[in-house]
Amino acid sequence: MLPATIDTPHFEQAANYTGRKEVAMPPVYTPERVARTVVRLVRRPRREVVVGPAGRALVRPSRMAPGLAERAMARHTDKTHLSVHEEAPATHGTLHVPAQGEGAVHGGWGGRRRTALRRTAIAATLAGAAVTAGRRMTRGTARA
Repeated sequence: MLPATIDTPHFEQAANYTGRKEVAMPPVYTPERVARTVVRLVRRPRREVVVGPAGRALVRPSRMAPGLAERAMARHTDKTHLSVHEEAPATHGTLHVPAQGEGAVHGGWGGRRRTALRRTAIAATLAGAAVTAGRRMTRGTARA
């Protein structure tokens, strides 16, 4: 399974030697979305599954031109996955020591909110396109 950016505590728990604070690269998907995908895979196994449209958009170019896709992704990661404003000390993450606290599912990156905003934006865009298409069709019918 190849998930895109998932709203989990991964970013706080992973090792970081970049000197820059990690940021969840948009779009951020909910962990529940990944869990639903896992359940679907148990019911209907598949060789490879990508979670989220953004992940699918990244996989296609990497299959056609892997070197070019890797260079583009490295630039994109540098710009959107690592903060340009905040520094971070080098950390080992949970490699040698377990994470503090009881654990959490969500990382606080707004996966649910961002998913809702994306869906609203897509619905608004589709509605606008439908209205525009309807007006064009009406004008064409009125002229004939």
